Amino acid sequence: MCSDLTKLGDDELLAQLDEHRALLGESIANDYGCETVRGVTSRITAFEAELDRRGSATSRDAT
Repeated sequence: MCSDLTKLGDDELLAQLDEHRALLGESIANDYGCETVRGVTSRITAFEAELDRRGSATSRDAT
């Protein structure tokens, strides 16, 4: 994952958000453990915050 989300383009940021949402579901379904779920949830929050900062909230909600 890119450490500086501001360097990602909108499409790449949305793709990463979608991938991490899928990973979160997989992590919960397969009981990967609290640390994995916490880490993925933290990254999702960071992606969503960056989208909100850019004003792309409507794009995020459409997924």
